Amino acid sequence: MTAMFKPAAAKFFEDQLSLFPEQPAPVPATPVSDVRGYSEKVADALLSIKQAILDGWVPCANYSGGKDSSVLLALSFKAIEELKAEGFDVPMLHILHSDTLIENPYIKAYNQHQIRQIRAYAEASGIAAKVWVASPGLSNDYLVSLIGGRTIASVGSNSKCQQLMKAAPLQRLRSQVKRFVAEQQGIKPRKVKTLALIGTRFDESVQRGVQMRKRGESTFTPVESPNSKGEFILSPIAELTAFDVFEFIGHVRSGKFATYDSFDKLVEVYREMNQGDCMVTVYMAGKEAPRAPCSARTGCWGCLRVSRDQSAENLIASDNGEFLWMKPLNDLREFIKKMHFNPSARCWLGRSVDADGMVSISPNAYSPAYTKQLLEVILTIQAREGLAARKLGIKPRFKILTLKQVMAVDLLWSRYGYQAPFTALRTYIDIYQHGKRYNLPDIASMPEFTSKDVAFSTRVPFTDDSYHHPFNGLRNIDWAAAGAEEVVETASGKLMTDVVTGDEFDIDDEGLAMFVEFEMERALTRISIDDAPSSAAHYLLGLGTVQLAKGKHQDWDRMFRMSNRVHRAGLRQHLHDPHALIKAIEASNTEVAN
Repeated sequence: MTAMFKPAAAKFFEDQLSLFPEQPAPVPATPVSDVRGYSEKVADALLSIKQAILDGWVPCANYSGGKDSSVLLALSFKAIEELKAEGFDVPMLHILHSDTLIENPYIKAYNQHQIRQIRAYAEASGIAAKVWVASPGLSNDYLVSLIGGRTIASVGSNSKCQQLMKAAPLQRLRSQVKRFVAEQQGIKPRKVKTLALIGTRFDESVQRGVQMRKRGESTFTPVESPNSKGEFILSPIAELTAFDVFEFIGHVRSGKFATYDSFDKLVEVYREMNQGDCMVTVYMAGKEAPRAPCSARTGCWGCLRVSRDQSAENLIASDNGEFLWMKPLNDLREFIKKMHFNPSARCWLGRSVDADGMVSISPNAYSPAYTKQLLEVILTIQAREGLAARKLGIKPRFKILTLKQVMAVDLLWSRYGYQAPFTALRTYIDIYQHGKRYNLPDIASMPEFTSKDVAFSTRVPFTDDSYHHPFNGLRNIDWAAAGAEEVVETASGKLMTDVVTGDEFDIDDEGLAMFVEFEMERALTRISIDDAPSSAAHYLLGLGTVQLAKGKHQDWDRMFRMSNRVHRAGLRQHLHDPHALIKAIEASNTEVAN
């Protein structure tokens, strides 16, 4: 072995034999070649972070919980500790983490534990550090959008899920960090010099190495982020190999390098995800579970960008059955995957009407019946987990949807004309108060579909005489009838109900609590002159419980006009069948003409 490797690599294997005694270190198929040894590269990484801080950058360490970001964060803490010991004033270390809201629940629990460790270590060490967690708001909530009929699952090269759940929330979070730092320093946010410390390495893969070099990433030189103009990134551990990362972890576990955690749990997580094999052995054997295309280590439980969620499957297949509670989530993922190209699971009505009154008939978001089924099975899985956890005397190990998200689904169903008013809330009550349960179908017996099955497209006339009526869009007819509607005039001269607006589509937490306590029963039993699906949104907007994103009045007005047209013509029952939908639209047009 020593003849094949340089001294640092040979020492690494000796360390691993003692730190991972249950797994012998195998001989790799090809020699490892490196110009500098482990110690030099770690020293360079530390020097890089220290120099960036001395150059006036505010350090923002991107932390995912994986092995690379864990090493990066440990080095970031160490760099600040050394600067403080050398007598320098150091800025606060900002640690940025992402929670997509549909993370693998085992990994989510691990990350939450690590965040507690990070905060405790910073406090005990006297290091100013702040952990920021980016989560998507309702506008970018992937699951709400899926069930609400706004979008479809990201499959293959479709990266919309990453943009919704990670990129957009992290961008907002970086802006929040800048505002926070600006307030501390008494300057304008645009003058704040934040530097994202990232754990990318040339050694990760050939493709990653090519991308990093194309961007100009290196250990010492900050470069402008390709994803955010004006933001800069630094890759302190760019030169570390996987073996260097393993050796660093070994040093932490043996007490040779003190940091925020022992990394014992980190090693355990990797072992569990790889069916009990040590992370070193798995890497050497080339059997690592493939990363999701978004570069997440384990991905989300609902990710369809990979054909299999191998990490979750390995956990579920553990010999002791410790992770069988995750199986319903994996089954749900498989169900969504099987239904994705099923033509009857799609809504075939386009989302905009052309100037000539024509609408496209093509595969759009998921259909009313399928999205309702999704909500039913998801809430059932969640309710069963709650009961199982109660029997075990523990907190539920996962929660898929909050009541706020369920209300958001109701709003989207109202927007698109999918269901009768408050159907989502009624479903929630049926499951949680009346004990109703909805099971997933037998996935193995479900037919297979491909993109060819949803390849149909055409256009048909859609508008009718009532389509452009003032009260067909964003107008509260109940409030208007009572003389209580306040309106605003848009730039185009249209009158619309004056509603609460904000930076994004959202539901007020206090308003939701008050609605549940004082208004929900009345909302579910009320008699209204407007029984269209859109009336649910009008009701909640009228209460001020919901806010729309600024400048989105026209979008909601446009969709309400389509939603109400669907309701008037009785099209909802045909939205999943393009040919039946065309006939129904033509029949309604003929009826209007006569």
